Amino acid sequence: MNKSRDEDLTSTRIVNLDFLRGLFIILALDQHFTYYINMWYVEYFRDAMALTSTYKIHFPMIGKVIATDHFNYMLGMIFTPWVSQVYLTLASFNLAKKSQYQFKEELGSKLKVFALIYIFFMMENFIVAPNLGQAISFYPIMLWMIVMSILAIVYSYAGIRAILVITFISLFRWVLPMDLISNLFQSVIVYNVHPGFEYDARIEYFFTSGCLGFLMGYVHYHKSNLRHLKDIYFILMGIVFVSIYLAYGDPIAQDPANAFAFEHELARSFSGTLYILGIQSIVISGFLWLERKSIRFKIPVINWVGLNSILVFAFHRIFFVRILAPLSVLFGSLYGRTLGASTVELYTYVGITIAVCYFIKTSRMGDLILQRKR
Repeated sequence: MNKSRDEDLTSTRIVNLDFLRGLFIILALDQHFTYYINMWYVEYFRDAMALTSTYKIHFPMIGKVIATDHFNYMLGMIFTPWVSQVYLTLASFNLAKKSQYQFKEELGSKLKVFALIYIFFMMENFIVAPNLGQAISFYPIMLWMIVMSILAIVYSYAGIRAILVITFISLFRWVLPMDLISNLFQSVIVYNVHPGFEYDARIEYFFTSGCLGFLMGYVHYHKSNLRHLKDIYFILMGIVFVSIYLAYGDPIAQDPANAFAFEHELARSFSGTLYILGIQSIVISGFLWLERKSIRFKIPVINWVGLNSILVFAFHRIFFVRILAPLSVLFGSLYGRTLGASTVELYTYVGITIAVCYFIKTSRMGDLILQRKR
């Protein structure tokens, strides 16, 4: 009977987590589009031959950064330190659905999926990056695949106790020379391959969030005796972690002219890491508790993005850098406007991107593109 209940639980989608996933993907699109517009006239504008004719309105902007408005700046202050972490936490939560035996049987197929996603986003970098250094840089979604692969291998062969061990090690990584190793790795690539290379999104910054998500998922799916209490426990743990940060941590920083400038700043310190883990614990457990109380968040656009997060995430950067922003620059030149980073403009781009993804997902043309059969 308990096994049957567990199977029912793992086969049922958690609506509130779909909502959270969709919300955080939309915030990620906002962050990414903000950065591209911040740097458009510095790194991404490539039609210089038309600056004295078609694009003469844009000529004075060349070499200038474009700051976002105050509202979007405040969104960045609130969400930037942990929005790239929470998606990994949610993905790792789902990763813990299966038992260790089932997981080991499916390990090969899971690792293949992670590898394919990693390769896709590595190739995507070469399409959207302004130089070779950024094209070969590591970005969060690539690190997510590495973290989930490690968690999958460890859980398959050593079980949940080993996950607890690596969680503890990653939480107290400062006793290990991780910064030294990462800085050395970055320096070698910068000096020998390309000066634009960045290893800013580092695996040690993300690993504990992956472990947190896996542990939360494991308790949710496999510990029925704790299922109704674990949300409260994780919320209380989160409050303690956030309180430690508020007492001892450095203030959160955000640059309206560079959305990525301080993205991983909190993750560099112990108190900042506690804040990231704490706020994730509070938010995810809070929404799980609400779902248990039959309070479900169903906003069609947001939940649809949550259900189709890989499609939206895989599509948005190429679409924006290669199609949407260049067309905006062209139309701007016709109407005497340069590219802007206001909240209204940014969420117009987000809305257009989601609409095109929906069209790809649901239309006959989408069937042809994705090679689907109806």
